Amino acid sequence: MAESPSMFSESWHRIAGQRMQLRASVDIRRQQIRGEDWYVLRDNFTNSFYRIRPGARRFLLHLTGRRTVEEAWRRSLAESPKEAPGQNEIIQLLAHLHQANLVQSDLPPDSRQLFERVRRFRQAQVRNTLASILYLRIPLWDPDRFLVRLLPLVRHAFSRWGAIAWGITVLFALKIAVDHREQLLHRGQEVLAPENLILLYAAFFVTKFLHELGHGFACRKFGGEVHTLGVMLLVFSPVPYVDVTSAWAQRSRARRMWVGAAGMYVELFVAALATFVWAQTGAGVVNSIAYNVMFVASVSTLLFNLNPLLRFDGYYILSDLVDAPNLHTRSQAQLAYWSEKWLFGVEHPPQPAATANEAVFLGLFGIASSIYRFFVFTAIILFIADKFFGVGLIAAAVGGFSLFILPLFQYGRYLAREPRLERHRVRAVSVTAAALAVVLGFLAFFPWPYYTYAPGMLQTPVSARVAAGADGYMEQYVVESGRPVRAGDLLVRMTSPELGLKIAAAEARVRQTRAQENAGLQRGGANLRVTTRRREAAEAQLADLQQRRQDLQVKAPIDGVWVAPRAGDMYGSLVGRGNVLGQVIQPPAFEFVAVVAQADSSRLFASGNPPAEIRLAGQAEKVVPVAQVTFIPGKQNILPTSALGWNASGPVKVTPEDREGLTTVEPYFKAIARVQPGSPAALLHGQTGYIRFTTGSEPLLVQGWRRFRQMLQTRYQL
Repeated sequence: MAESPSMFSESWHRIAGQRMQLRASVDIRRQQIRGEDWYVLRDNFTNSFYRIRPGARRFLLHLTGRRTVEEAWRRSLAESPKEAPGQNEIIQLLAHLHQANLVQSDLPPDSRQLFERVRRFRQAQVRNTLASILYLRIPLWDPDRFLVRLLPLVRHAFSRWGAIAWGITVLFALKIAVDHREQLLHRGQEVLAPENLILLYAAFFVTKFLHELGHGFACRKFGGEVHTLGVMLLVFSPVPYVDVTSAWAQRSRARRMWVGAAGMYVELFVAALATFVWAQTGAGVVNSIAYNVMFVASVSTLLFNLNPLLRFDGYYILSDLVDAPNLHTRSQAQLAYWSEKWLFGVEHPPQPAATANEAVFLGLFGIASSIYRFFVFTAIILFIADKFFGVGLIAAAVGGFSLFILPLFQYGRYLAREPRLERHRVRAVSVTAAALAVVLGFLAFFPWPYYTYAPGMLQTPVSARVAAGADGYMEQYVVESGRPVRAGDLLVRMTSPELGLKIAAAEARVRQTRAQENAGLQRGGANLRVTTRRREAAEAQLADLQQRRQDLQVKAPIDGVWVAPRAGDMYGSLVGRGNVLGQVIQPPAFEFVAVVAQADSSRLFASGNPPAEIRLAGQAEKVVPVAQVTFIPGKQNILPTSALGWNASGPVKVTPEDREGLTTVEPYFKAIARVQPGSPAALLHGQTGYIRFTTGSEPLLVQGWRRFRQMLQTRYQL
């Protein structure tokens, strides 16, 4: 796949006569990647690294400081014409090595060029700081001696037997978590409560510190050096970090992956230990600390550290797993290669991929990581602004500059100065301008349907709840859920051994009081009034108990369809009097009750009866047609069902004070959509889903600007 690089360059004369050589502190180590030889240049003083191919290594070996660049290139070309790098590749190689401070030149330095280099270096530092303002790193300590001293104590944790012990521990902890999953999920709703934030952050900091020590110990175990441990201001919150770039020099791919995974290895083990503590302790500080450690060490590790689209542990593990070093840089270079070759017409742009499959992988990774980076940036800014609006505004300005303005400036400089575009600059500028005009024209002028989404619940206008009339144990659902029934049909059969004993005792009391009443009549009526009242009370109690026994046979109150979504979970369980067992509904008259946000209400009210369609949860591929929509103008704060609220993982934010999860934080407007008969989806009372309204068409840029203003008004009252 890789094309031979351009052998000659128009800029060659600028470096051909210079005499250079690698610095004395640089050593070269061989690595194998996908069966091919690569070499790693490492400066032992600055801990700088750079990977090169065999042809570039042979060229650098000829750079002794006495030969010119031209002479070294011709010697490498004579020795291996196929592997020798071209002039363009050598220019890029020397530029990168010079930037990494891995080469030196014995030419007398020009003071003006020296000052210019210092100025550019400082500008690069400022740009890097601005680009990483949301994850700024501050080095604090050299932990190498500390790691060396403690390494004998933890060495076996990274051995084969240590991994087996780790696996057994994690599996047992996972079993405990599965057995107590309901308690864990319920407790998870309180993890962001104000009173828990201090414990949560303390658990986060300690756990991440152990995570970074795991990287450091693994790197030191395999002979690497770890000279930097510091704090990274991740979203302006201090998080520990450690520099283990010396692991790049390891020849073994498995060792490099071990170093990358060591942090998660330690963190999941800590989560397992915390699970044991949590399961064995009652409510209290120790139990809360253990739960927070479990939450941080498991959720954050799996969602962030393992994600290869972010430049954390998962990214470096993936790079070694697929033998793709410098994955992020090469993916961006692959996108640049496609642009230069197919859009700008450059004959032989540098190709970072060796095969067609690798080129596709790099391109897709570059696109996915760029998109994901944008969404992560947006989520972080909104999170900060929700807590501290002023800080969020500053972070949005600085982050937006680094994410949008700075790349645009760099791209403009690339179009103006890139030597490869020397003969294609007009075409490159024209293609860029045309693409920009097409995209902006599409966004600003092409009409696009304006959609408004609202969550809601399907229900029938006529329905009757069926509840248990007495306490008892669930014995049988006589009618399966979804079957038609008539009024009086038996739906549920329940039993109550205790009720049977009470009835037997009541019948005995009735017989006793009747016998006493008959004996009193025979004695001439002495104390007959008292005896009669006792008999009447005993008979009333017996009648009540017999009615309860009849209530154990639950019957349909009306004609319709029997709906019992929890039937499978209630067999053999104790059901209290008044507990809802299901509903009898009268189809096919279904309505969809939707919760419309205030920001969308004015446009929907002005549209009258807009076209709409419903998609239900679990049946999103089937469109439920809507006959008519009615909007209720009054504001409301009570949801039609708790399934739409946050407490039940719904989309509507509810107040934490309401245990039932029905009171919304912000008022909403209700929309009632009547469903047309003959829907392709299976309709059941209580199903949730979304309704989509189409209210005209507007360009996407106009729609985006309106939603952005609505978001500012809703979230920040601007």
